Amino acid sequence: MTTSEPDIEGPDPAPSRMSLLLLGAGAVALLLAGLLLWWREGDRLFTDGLIAAIVACF
Repeated sequence: MTTSEPDIEGPDPAPSRMSLLLLGAGAVALLLAGLLLWWREGDRLFTDGLIAAIVACF
């Protein structure tokens, strides 16, 4: 008869500080890119591009 070791899982580790920092930096970069596009191309083109990007996702 063979016995197997029980699967003991500890608590999930907390996300690392670096991964949270990278996620925050990515969000800020996307926001700044959107603001730059709005400033350079205008409200109408930015809105049309945003709608086209959302439609392309679906």
